[in-house]
Amino acid sequence: MNEKERMSALQGIMATSFDRRSALKTAAAAGLIPVLTTGTLAARAAAQDATPKQGGTLVILGQDSIESLSPEDTGETVQWVPTANIFEGLYMVNEVYELEPVLADSYEPSEDGLVYTFKLKTGVTFHNGDPFTSADVIYTYNWIMDEANASTRLSNFDLVETVEAPDDTTIVVTLKEADVTFMINVATVFIYPATYHAEIGENDFKVAPVGTGPFKFGEMNPQQRVRLDAWENYYRGRANLDSFQMDVVPEAAGRMAALETGQADNSMWGLNAEDNLKLKDSGNFTIFETQQVATNHFPLNNTHPFLQEKEVRQALLWALDRQSFADDVFLGQATVATSNLSPAVAAFYNPDVPLYEFNPEKSKELLEGAGWVEGSDGIREKDGVKAAFTMMVFQGDTQRRPEAEVAQQWWKDIGVDCQLQEGITSEILGGLRAGEYDAGLFNWVYGGSNGDPDSRDTLVTGGANNFFQYSNAEVDDLMNNGIKELDPVKRADMYKRIQAIIAEEVPFLFLLNLMTTAFYNKRVKGLPETVLVTDNVYPKAYQYWIDEEA
Repeated sequence: MNEKERMSALQGIMATSFDRRSALKTAAAAGLIPVLTTGTLAARAAAQDATPKQGGTLVILGQDSIESLSPEDTGETVQWVPTANIFEGLYMVNEVYELEPVLADSYEPSEDGLVYTFKLKTGVTFHNGDPFTSADVIYTYNWIMDEANASTRLSNFDLVETVEAPDDTTIVVTLKEADVTFMINVATVFIYPATYHAEIGENDFKVAPVGTGPFKFGEMNPQQRVRLDAWENYYRGRANLDSFQMDVVPEAAGRMAALETGQADNSMWGLNAEDNLKLKDSGNFTIFETQQVATNHFPLNNTHPFLQEKEVRQALLWALDRQSFADDVFLGQATVATSNLSPAVAAFYNPDVPLYEFNPEKSKELLEGAGWVEGSDGIREKDGVKAAFTMMVFQGDTQRRPEAEVAQQWWKDIGVDCQLQEGITSEILGGLRAGEYDAGLFNWVYGGSNGDPDSRDTLVTGGANNFFQYSNAEVDDLMNNGIKELDPVKRADMYKRIQAIIAEEVPFLFLLNLMTTAFYNKRVKGLPETVLVTDNVYPKAYQYWIDEEA
């Protein structure tokens, strides 16, 4: 079995029931053990074929302001990247969908999958000097489960019954029912320092974070920069780098220039498609290319007077030539999306769903049939309501804004008025969650994070990231039972059914599944050789180093 086949098989296991004991045995027999041990990690580190150098700053570029460095606000990748270097969970999913121990040395699930026992690492301290113990895990889990805190991670803990600590180095989590997503949804949650977080509260913690990670908080200017400094007492050894820095550069052209001139080592946020091609040809970068599990889309407020009808949302999708988006906007670095799930999540992907090829006449027929009649100004209306809405776009998003601009014209051709308005990311996302905005444009994961299709936070009624105010009883039932189903075939069928429903009801306009092309200046050494998910490269930054002679 070659490396590509091994990775494909590994991803398949990770995307079904990798946290179950039976899956571990299967993977072990196949030579694909997805849960690594601390010994394995130590052996990998010892096998490095070059001697790391100490010093230097790794400069990463983001596209939007960084308002918070709390684990509670990691929905936006630009905030997750630095946060993932400050904080750690008991386990993490790495860049090739392997589950690695971090603050835990090991875990043991009971035979019925209802009890997970973790043995925690000893000798770990938070950046403020507080020792890490089981009390911090209990505090973190209970804080998330306290509905009064309205945590964005609450749905991950739906099946958690109790969290107990027999001693300072042991955590026992008991579930109400077996949850096949437990190890990636719960065990990977970043841990708060109990005493400090309780003392200052979540709001102050957002701008004064303290974790156990390899880098500690240095400085934060939300519109400009976040700098993290190496934590001298890091239990796995001080980072090779002196600092990890995230610079905010909203314009893609600015990020491109910084990469070309060597002012930055990597852009966490994508460049314009033509710039990807240029940098590939330059030969000056280490390059990772992966298919995103996120869906590029227009979220629509399903309670809006015009957008609340299924036929209207379908008509809007029929009016979009999404293949031209893929070809002309992204220069072939994307495929047309079919529903909420990316084909990258191969074990659960359903290609047999209603498809919407470019057909503006079909759009007009649907709108006419639903009673939306064209007025004297060319804009349709029904019962005094105009076929009009406003789409929020992220400021400086030159990569995706052309999609909104072209869609605006196509919708005008079918009698729909769409106005564009710029705003900052955090405000747009918050407004959509609250149902205050009509529509938006961004990428989001609607199932597929870390290889699992669970998306209760986005597609279930009242989900913390339900940007479209969508509610469907069958989807709720399938989502809530999907995490309990232990049969991988039956489980896959459940998520395939969800995709069929989403494709039929179109709660959001699924546009494309993009390719991610990550560029690293060749002076950055110690990077992994194989990457299946580029975001998961960042938490390993403490292992990388700068070679100015490269």
